[in-house]
Amino acid sequence: MEELKALKQLYYQLHNLEKFPEVLPQAKRVLLCLLKETSAAAEALPDHESILSVQSFSRRDLGEFQRRRDNHIGKEWEQYNLRRREGRPRELFGDRKEAIWWLKQIAPVKYVDGAWLGHVGKVTTPFELQKTMKGAWQILSEELGDGDLGKNHAHLYHALLETIAPGFPTAEILDFGHPRHQLDELPVWKSAIAQLLISLFPSEFLPEILGFNLHFEAVSMDTLKAGKELREVGIDPYYFILHISIDNADSGHTAIAIEVVCEYMDYIRRAGGEEVAHEAWKRLQAGYLLSLGLPGTAVCPSRRRASDGSRVFLSTTEMEVIKIFKAKAQVVHGIHCSSKVRIGSRSVAEWLDPVALESKKWQIELLDALSGSKYWIRRGDSSKSRFIRELQWNGRMFGSFTQDEYDVLGKWINNLASISLAMEDPDVKQNTDDDILSGYPVFRHPSTARFTETLTYQRSATTLFSFQSLPPLDIGNRPVFESFLPLWLSHPCLLQAFVSVPFRTKNEFACTIVKILRAQGGFHIEQECVAGMGEVRRPNSLGLAGIGMNMMVQHGLSLAALPSLKHVLQVWPLEFAVHMLHLSLRPMEYKGLLIGMATAFAKMHVAVVRSRLHLLSAQDQLALQKIAQRELEGLELCWEELTLDGEVYAECCRGYLAASHEIKKCFQS
Repeated sequence: MEELKALKQLYYQLHNLEKFPEVLPQAKRVLLCLLKETSAAAEALPDHESILSVQSFSRRDLGEFQRRRDNHIGKEWEQYNLRRREGRPRELFGDRKEAIWWLKQIAPVKYVDGAWLGHVGKVTTPFELQKTMKGAWQILSEELGDGDLGKNHAHLYHALLETIAPGFPTAEILDFGHPRHQLDELPVWKSAIAQLLISLFPSEFLPEILGFNLHFEAVSMDTLKAGKELREVGIDPYYFILHISIDNADSGHTAIAIEVVCEYMDYIRRAGGEEVAHEAWKRLQAGYLLSLGLPGTAVCPSRRRASDGSRVFLSTTEMEVIKIFKAKAQVVHGIHCSSKVRIGSRSVAEWLDPVALESKKWQIELLDALSGSKYWIRRGDSSKSRFIRELQWNGRMFGSFTQDEYDVLGKWINNLASISLAMEDPDVKQNTDDDILSGYPVFRHPSTARFTETLTYQRSATTLFSFQSLPPLDIGNRPVFESFLPLWLSHPCLLQAFVSVPFRTKNEFACTIVKILRAQGGFHIEQECVAGMGEVRRPNSLGLAGIGMNMMVQHGLSLAALPSLKHVLQVWPLEFAVHMLHLSLRPMEYKGLLIGMATAFAKMHVAVVRSRLHLLSAQDQLALQKIAQRELEGLELCWEELTLDGEVYAECCRGYLAASHEIKKCFQS
């Protein structure tokens, strides 16, 4: 219960990260803990489920693994339908009441649908990875409905819950985790937390993010069953039917996920060679196993009674531990009959019943009870575990276990993940990079006096103007390249964090920003159907980032010598660019400011096209013109909404002026 409470608190904090930036070191510890837990458990998986069977990466081997997995799911689905035709009962839930319970229990996961991709494709991404990350962001965009609220997955799930449980709480409020809602399925919360956590550190955990994405976007049996069984109890199954179709392996999210992994591995191999690529593949596998090991589903009470644990596997280390216990049980079972020591619900004598220990279910229950006993086991630290100390000199069991057996038990304990320990332990040292250009996300308030002065440049804080009467942005056609380039490469950051948490996008304002970001990213204009792999295959579509890279080449710069925004800023420092990055991480606090600044840059795009800069090819000028048109259409809607809050609207006007001032400084008069 302590772990569940801690996870609920962390879930709330991660939905409100601007208010709780101090949680980031803890978040990283918990992520590492979950990666450790799921990687250890994966040892026992059969080949069709374990990506570890692909020992070294190749596009062919990954495709073959995915086909094996798809075929296995297909056969399982056929067997399920055969059972149902024979008159067997539903397998997810018994009746409508239990179906509602199930849908409510998995809400923490469904509310964060797509969250693991929430911070990919930022302006700090290496230039050579921009196209690959655009593919990953295409999946996120489709999870967010491509800016259409009616197609937004988090919104769809909340709308479903409103039909069966009116007034059900939403993800971003503290009340969501309150005990009275009885959302107490620990595996669901762990899965939801994993999706939020892994998104937070794209510069450090990108292989794990892409591996997680690869597994999560594949169709699961629970999704298939839900699409059928919900209809049978009178509940709209469309949310699940949508995921069966949109995640397809031909043109949907599974296909995109595979392509993104292949492109990423090709990049790593080019940049670092085979040894670095092999290490990246191992990390990518760990991300895949994180998703696989935390499926984020709930087992209904009526279905738990039917379960005999036959589908649960033991890891290699766990099997070694059970082998030790079974050997000891043969000779000490009677000796422990008078012991009053209890582990979980049973006495030591009961646990060590040689006959009972032959049952896999019993073995799993013993390991769970022992590993969950705080008196005997310090998860993740055998040196502080009473059980291990009792095996040492002066311990009551000294001599009962050989050194080899002692080592196995110590290894088992050390491999036990401890989320509670990760969340509590302030002594764990973390390498925290506070450079926002490489350690994203970094939360520090921009506080320089110069920046504050810029915000109030020339006009007082109370001077307001409408979108239709924006102060003109007059620039020449002679940019100062050393300041214009850093400004160009960094300014698309301004709106990116607005959509990083899926549940915060279930409103028209955020959906409008999704469309603006799609325009800036070079995505095709939204249509009736999703673009899927069609967008991934579309050439010359990198948007503002691609235009910036083309400018560099046009100016005679080498992308190999300056491979990222960080490298550009090291050559040509621009303080305002760094300020924009810091501001962009706080879209709730600086909502108006960011919209105003983004509007100034959209106006700059128009002015650049009109001035026919020699740095832009005719193709880039045409692309920029279309981008600016889509930007301004969306930003006008944002300005309309901001008029409802005078203070935020004033910030919007200040943001426009501040960014306009910085833009003008990049051009010769």
